[in-house]
Amino acid sequence: MLGYARDAGLVAVFGGGALTDAYYAAFRILNVFRRTVGEGAVNAGFIPALEKEKAVSSAHGAVFFSAAWTLVFFVSLALASLGAIFRHDLVRLTSYGFTARPEQFLLTAAVTAILMPHLIFVNVSALFQSALNAAGKFFLPALAPAAFSLSIIAYLLFMAGSGGAGLADNVKIMGLAGAASLSGLIQVLILLPMLKKAGYGLALSNPFKNAAVSRSLLLAAPAAAAMAQDQIALFVNTMFASFLEPGSITAIYNAARVIQFPVSLFAAAAASVTLPELSRHSADNEPERFGAVLGGAFKTTALIIIPAALGLMALSLPICRTLFEHGRFTREQSGLTAGVLFYLSLGLAGFGVNKLAASACYGAGDVKTPVKIVLFQTALNAALCFPLMRAMGAEGLALATALSSLAAAALFIRAAKIRGAFYRVEPGFYLKTLAASALMCAFCLGATRLLSDVHPAYTVALAVPGGIAIYFGALKILRLEERKLLTGGRF
Repeated sequence: MLGYARDAGLVAVFGGGALTDAYYAAFRILNVFRRTVGEGAVNAGFIPALEKEKAVSSAHGAVFFSAAWTLVFFVSLALASLGAIFRHDLVRLTSYGFTARPEQFLLTAAVTAILMPHLIFVNVSALFQSALNAAGKFFLPALAPAAFSLSIIAYLLFMAGSGGAGLADNVKIMGLAGAASLSGLIQVLILLPMLKKAGYGLALSNPFKNAAVSRSLLLAAPAAAAMAQDQIALFVNTMFASFLEPGSITAIYNAARVIQFPVSLFAAAAASVTLPELSRHSADNEPERFGAVLGGAFKTTALIIIPAALGLMALSLPICRTLFEHGRFTREQSGLTAGVLFYLSLGLAGFGVNKLAASACYGAGDVKTPVKIVLFQTALNAALCFPLMRAMGAEGLALATALSSLAAAALFIRAAKIRGAFYRVEPGFYLKTLAASALMCAFCLGATRLLSDVHPAYTVALAVPGGIAIYFGALKILRLEERKLLTGGRF
């Protein structure tokens, strides 16, 4: 909810045009670095290695953490410094279309430089969070990232009041980037006292003299790239969208945020929950149990992702109007965002399968397959973007992302470690789920047409719970017992 309040407030204050395009284009650069160097590398390589070192002794764990923290800090510092120094070249590389609009180009470069300190803080914070999780501390590490949204919201409220009086919009958007960078420092300061209590200090040590760090680097590099697949795809979209009308980058960002809700809440959660169990069955050479666990995860994900995709397609416009059409965000900008959301929703099943299948590959000790598939997906997305962008604009870029995601999902399903688990799910399960989802979609479309003259929030308020009721009712009529995976056996 904080994330939604942040994004909705941002477009309400600044609109959905050139200003927010500059901010989101710069932030997309940051996100790719964060997902690879920060969260991706930490989760894929450093934390599993930290667990092994702690098992030897707490002193070994502390020494390893010192080396890992040193590496993450200095790599992030180097990237941030280079990003700030070569900000114009970076924007030229990532948003070349802005070069035709000098003011837009210079603003994006300035915002990029101001955001770079955030990269240092957020990467260090990711390491702190994971180390605390490994020490059994979960509440505060889970709460700390909220500092980002709260800082942005506080800044937006200040700007919406008397604080922004007399300031040019360009200055305000650069101030927003400053608030984002400050939030990263706040996250680090929140976690630091607990980190010290857990036995981890901030002493610097040479990471290349630590064999465990070297081993974790070899594991982290390819896995981190695979884990950043969604950000890489959106990064490619941003590059092409810089050639389109102002507001296109913002529309892609907002639509992707809506899509990320079911993916993050269900598919990514299922991947995180099943990874330890899959790793254990793989290590014990138990392919039947591995397949059973993964097959169950596929079922649970499909029960959510398939109806979510059709529902988002049917309700794309009322959802976007309800969520974003406030303040300076116009009806036309809602329409553009809705079109992007519609086509991104086509790939929702692919996004879900990719998250789950990549996690399964890691659980089976297969790091190479996800990397190969992500490289293929990125290349296909880039190849599709140009012709589809020329034909359909921002919606074409969304379609390119959806198609490349579905193609990647097909390759994941064909992977040796995944194939058996996927195909052990009976075809009838997918057909019944699709049939129930289609009924729900028809209801949502009908509600949209019947309530076209009322505020879109009323349409969403009726269609979402009504659609859910029809979906589960249809599953029960079709006697799909797997529905009880979601209802806890009560329906």
